Amino acid sequence: MSLVIMEKTFEEPASDELVDMMRKATEACFEINDMERKVTYASADRLRFICVMEARDLETARRALESAGMTYDRLWPGSSF
Repeated sequence: MSLVIMEKTFEEPASDELVDMMRKATEACFEINDMERKVTYASADRLRFICVMEARDLETARRALESAGMTYDRLWPGSSF
């Protein structure tokens, strides 16, 4: 498994309801693609989000997010140390 980082920005602060809706939209796609959300960080103004996930590879993560209807600014492979 590889770490995958997703960056997402919003034009208006993301509400709790929107964040919950995005989480629910990705749950089934993550399960089907054997992915796991590790942690999500939000900026204090809730305009920027960083989501750290585990996936087989970057392309698997891209397909899963897109099949869930999730848009993002950047998606890149990462590592922790």
